[in-house]
Amino acid sequence: KSSWTQVVPRLLAQLVVNEVVLVSPVAKAFVSAGRQCGPGAAAGWLSLAKQLSAADCACPELPQPLVDEGAIGAASALMERCVADGPTQLTGIEALSSLVGSRWGGLVAFAEMGGMLRIEAAMRAHEKNEVLQTKGIRALASGIGWPQEIQTKAQYSHKRAVLLTKAAMRQHVESPELQTAALEGLSKYLEKAQCVEDVTEEGGAGLIKAVMARHSTESK
Repeated sequence: KSSWTQVVPRLLAQLVVNEVVLVSPVAKAFVSAGRQCGPGAAAGWLSLAKQLSAADCACPELPQPLVDEGAIGAASALMERCVADGPTQLTGIEALSSLVGSRWGGLVAFAEMGGMLRIEAAMRAHEKNEVLQTKGIRALASGIGWPQEIQTKAQYSHKRAVLLTKAAMRQHVESPELQTAALEGLSKYLEKAQCVEDVTEEGGAGLIKAVMARHSTESK
């Protein structure tokens, strides 16, 4: 059974192919709806934004116009307004990741619109949400590879990223997927920022050893 978030992209694709609608007005209307979205509809809009901007979207002409019309800013603003709602924050992280994709313009918009700050806020507000923490850890780690100008625009801090990563590791010691993402992230920070002290301080070295011992038999 298909959900509405799966049906809508297919319907839009059919309408575009048959020249019933143009992509740009659809993107503009969708982003406008997101800017006016109330808390009750936020998760739904973000879920659809994720589907419409996915690499395998049924309407491949749509993702770039969505970015051009400001969908990343709309998603970031929704997350800021609904920070206490866990499902909305998780869907927001997924939507931002999908909207950015491999598009340079998407990454610039993500940085300028405070996307990484929204992810940090979501992680601080929902420490017990394992899936959100795992996706947040991966998103934070991606930032360490950005050009310096993008890191500056995004107000990116590898120090905060390391702290949030270690906090999630302590909170979810039994989660192999989260711990794997965390260890991979810490490895990137050490490689790119040479931040040994940030990683190992406040019990970080012992935490890493304990995690590796606990999950040594787990497959990736």
